[in-house]
Amino acid sequence: MAYGLQQWRHSASRGQWQARSGAPQVGILSDSMVARGEQLASVALICVNAVGLVAGAVPRILPAAPEADIDAYLDGLDGIFIGGGQTNVHPSRYGQMADEARDGPFDEFRDEIALRLIPRALARGIPALFICRGMQELNVALGGTLAKEPDDMPEDQRHGTPEADNEDARYRLRQKVTLRKGGVLQQICSAEAIPVNSLHSFLIADLAPGLVAEAVAEDGSIEAVSVKGASAFALGTLFHPDYWASTDHASARILSAFGDAVRKHAKPQGAA
Repeated sequence: MAYGLQQWRHSASRGQWQARSGAPQVGILSDSMVARGEQLASVALICVNAVGLVAGAVPRILPAAPEADIDAYLDGLDGIFIGGGQTNVHPSRYGQMADEARDGPFDEFRDEIALRLIPRALARGIPALFICRGMQELNVALGGTLAKEPDDMPEDQRHGTPEADNEDARYRLRQKVTLRKGGVLQQICSAEAIPVNSLHSFLIADLAPGLVAEAVAEDGSIEAVSVKGASAFALGTLFHPDYWASTDHASARILSAFGDAVRKHAKPQGAA
């Protein structure tokens, strides 16, 4: 029986991270949040466990601190994982006016770090996986734009987070995406179409010049991309393969392919 993060937490057979001492290092970009008046860096365990359990790497948290030295963050990393979040990219980052009530909430500390970190990581040839907000950041970082879907869309047609009383239901595989024939994602998943979850209210408007559409939803919206001419694994998905990576075939294949790329990148460094 398939299970996601919520059921995984209560499973006696969930196992432990595959990563051990000397394993590849994957940086996970944090969110920033305020709790009791204090600014904090936070990371969803869905991301941490996907990197440790499926990709077999050691997760390293990269705090969304605006003063951070991006190159120092990337030194020694064998991969980067830019995951989802509870906030949206600020529209000013892609040349549009912002409406807090309509477009928020925002996390401008994360925007600042992500939009500097992504181009540098790609230039270094570090394997990268971008999920949900992460794919939106990838598109914006490379010159693309986003658009919010209408608020009055029926739930069975919208991409935004569905109504649900638990996390597994919220992340349920409820939409079908068609994969680009011969594309990166089709080669990973060995399928023409896959079922995915959908929790994003912002869609790709203008696709960045450096990206290739790898999957489209039934309404034609872009749901996955790869980086054109990338020297290493560089894939973005608006859906969350990290949530079902322990049990869903396509999700597991995506995380495993990322893990393979991370280990491949780590070998030359270790040999040196």
